[in-house]
Amino acid sequence: MVQFKKILGYSVAWLSVPLVLATFIGMNFWASQLATATGVKVSPWFTGGEVVHVIGHDSYQTQLHRPIFDGLLWEKKNGFVQIEWLPLASLPANIDEEIDYDRDGRKDFRVGLNIPTLQAQVTPLAPEVLELEGVYRLKNSVAVRINLQKKGN
Repeated sequence: MVQFKKILGYSVAWLSVPLVLATFIGMNFWASQLATATGVKVSPWFTGGEVVHVIGHDSYQTQLHRPIFDGLLWEKKNGFVQIEWLPLASLPANIDEEIDYDRDGRKDFRVGLNIPTLQAQVTPLAPEVLELEGVYRLKNSVAVRINLQKKGN
């Protein structure tokens, strides 16, 4: 009986090796399949949200992302909007631009951005605009996030 248990144990171990290898080798495949099947998406708090408007300039463009107030169950009272300039190679040394993030026809803030030093200055022109959260150098662009307070709060 002891010999039988040994043989059975070693057989199960050897037969499970291909399964273990397939699981680890195909981990990216299985993870993407699981994410696709369940509809899981990366939070806009990490990605900056979807681009809702593009402003074209001579050699570069400004991309306005949607304002992010998303919460787990309901919207938060504080959020941010991400503004991105690209492509990085075509950006001027200094950018000074007034932005209407909510597309209501009036400018909400002014951004002054120095590309070589990644220093930015935000001047609020609307009461819901709070402050600069940060400046980020991305793969082929530079982005700023401006903290916002939800209108009516």
